Amino acid sequence: MNTRHLLHRIFLASSLVALLAASAACTADSDADGAAGKDGIVNNGGNDVTNNGGNNATNNGWSGNNGWDGNNGSATNNSGNNATNNGWSGNNGANNGTNNGTSNATNGGSNTNNGGGNTNVALGGAQDFGYFRRLLDANRVPERSDIDAAGFFAEHHSTLPEPVCGERICVQPMLGVMGNLMNGSNCTMLQIGLNSPIVADESQRPPLTLSVVVDVSGSMRANGKIDFVRQGLSKLINEMNDDDQIAIITYGSSVNTAFPMGELQGQRNVLQDIAAGLEPGGSTNLYGGLEAGYQTVFDAYDSGRQNRVILLSDGEPTAGITSPTEIVAMSRAYNSDGVGLTTIGLGTDFNFDLMRTLAEQADGNYYFLEDAGAVDDVFTEELSYFTVPVAFDLSVDMHTGSHYDFGRAVGSPFWEDTDYGGRIEVPSVFLAHRTSHSDVTENGGRRGGGSALLVELQPKEVVDDGLETATVATVDLQFREPGTDRIVTESLEVNYPHNPWLAILQGYFQNDVVTKSFVMLNILAALEMSCDMFHLEGDPVGGIALLQRVIAAAADYEDGANLGEGDVDIQFDIELMEQMIEVLLANGGRQPENNELPEDPWPAD
Repeated sequence: MNTRHLLHRIFLASSLVALLAASAACTADSDADGAAGKDGIVNNGGNDVTNNGGNNATNNGWSGNNGWDGNNGSATNNSGNNATNNGWSGNNGANNGTNNGTSNATNGGSNTNNGGGNTNVALGGAQDFGYFRRLLDANRVPERSDIDAAGFFAEHHSTLPEPVCGERICVQPMLGVMGNLMNGSNCTMLQIGLNSPIVADESQRPPLTLSVVVDVSGSMRANGKIDFVRQGLSKLINEMNDDDQIAIITYGSSVNTAFPMGELQGQRNVLQDIAAGLEPGGSTNLYGGLEAGYQTVFDAYDSGRQNRVILLSDGEPTAGITSPTEIVAMSRAYNSDGVGLTTIGLGTDFNFDLMRTLAEQADGNYYFLEDAGAVDDVFTEELSYFTVPVAFDLSVDMHTGSHYDFGRAVGSPFWEDTDYGGRIEVPSVFLAHRTSHSDVTENGGRRGGGSALLVELQPKEVVDDGLETATVATVDLQFREPGTDRIVTESLEVNYPHNPWLAILQGYFQNDVVTKSFVMLNILAALEMSCDMFHLEGDPVGGIALLQRVIAAAADYEDGANLGEGDVDIQFDIELMEQMIEVLLANGGRQPENNELPEDPWPAD
């Protein structure tokens, strides 16, 4: 919509107000200073984003490529970054000493021999939101703990600004400020994106030593779960290279080696027959199966190969050692010896926390198979993209500016709050595989977006109404380069080109990327809060009213996104929220009365 009008405050039921007051900055109490709906603030901030956006991070927020080494900066000296050593194409270290240390992103990244790509970087951990959807399909209202922000954001793709820092990974901090989509309170959001000029080349992937550990307990018969596994294994066998090695381990009440570790060449038909012949029966000896899978890879371990286990399970451990603590401890010992782990859940009764914890502490990924689209998505993505790290020992530190308080960070399980803001440390990071919002499989698979770590901030109590600009945060990146072990650092400053207590009606968004992420964050918050309202407040009606407001705003945004073409990710999100409403209605909810929606629910268009 083109009409500009004041986004009126929405006073929700008392239970919702209590939830809002206890939440982080972007879902804060509607009485918070700086709310978009306060008279006078909009009049003072009459200039729109276009007129006031000149002081964005591209022009003013870059503080130089700190830590670059002029002796190591040339393409010749950084030859360790080529496809031969790392499995991916692109000479991304081509910046020479002349450009090192410049304080402007344009100058610092002026050389173009950087691989030529713009690929998002994924931080690992959960890569899946399918479990939440499966609960809705079963007509169950999820709890907040069933919502994984990293998995949710992994199903969204935005093309980040060009990676012009001259290194294999660039950090892209981007700012968005507007009233939130629930009650108009100030939402200051910093997106910390990571991308790379490297172009993924699957043909350069190093050989893989892989053990697939399959749950064949009796419960796998239900709801087509064993069929998903058969399909997934079949696809995996087809996708692997001849010089890759594979073992198939099955576990029910006992553990069996269906196929001992060996090369794919000449064995595909045998392996396909094994996959097609999997039959469920017995209980769930997860510990025994996982240990056997690890040991099989460990016995064939080769530092020149990628060494990994894929674990599939649909239930709680019921045989052998069943303690989650002991299972994780056993797994960690093998991980420390260089064997990675991916976990895949099926159904709605498996130990979600155990499977996710196993993947995260193993520097791996967690997925959920809910349909055929997920099968295609998961097995292709894991094999092609999550076997070659693009950087090691990556850390990002975010220091909040003096006029801001830290709220929360969502999008990675590895984030830790600090007294200065927060920090994330990841042993290794990987390229994400989606290339656009419309990059969706024919069965609706959308995993692999990457780079959506969102930080909520909030202006402190007003202390200086005369400020014309404010530093929101400083973001520091560090990682170890594969091949050379060179330590790369970068430090960027993000500024808000207005008084921090000034909320512009149309919002301030540094670019289209952070605009979409702002909508995503509000959708996530609406899902979280509607779950809490059902389970903690006994107020499904309030949850429905909240979702309806956010649906209206998301639909208004989506209508004009991507130059009017719309956005597939947000379309799916709207359908998800509509399904959530249907489930709330089926579980005691009713349509709210007098839920008047704003005339212009997305005022930033």
